[in-house]
Amino acid sequence: MIKPNLKQSAEEIFNFPCDYPVKVMGKNHQDLRAQMQCIIERHAGEIHPSKISSKKSTKGNYISYTVRITATSVMQLNCINQELQDHPLIAYIL
Repeated sequence: MIKPNLKQSAEEIFNFPCDYPVKVMGKNHQDLRAQMQCIIERHAGEIHPSKISSKKSTKGNYISYTVRITATSVMQLNCINQELQDHPLIAYIL
């Protein structure tokens, strides 16, 4: 019987480079989109506007963004996530 390899590395699971959605939720602030985009572009290169979608919360206090990038490594994704987590306007990252 062959057991599944539960210790596969993230590099093996993701099969880089790959299309990857970065999902960000934060306070609906006029600067959030530009600052979030700057952080992601620092690690993933220029993002075409068609690769960014957004949706406001019911009351309009929060906004979520999905940014599609070409992910090249786990290190790249970790750097993006850490910088986004450290930003004061960002509440959640998926």
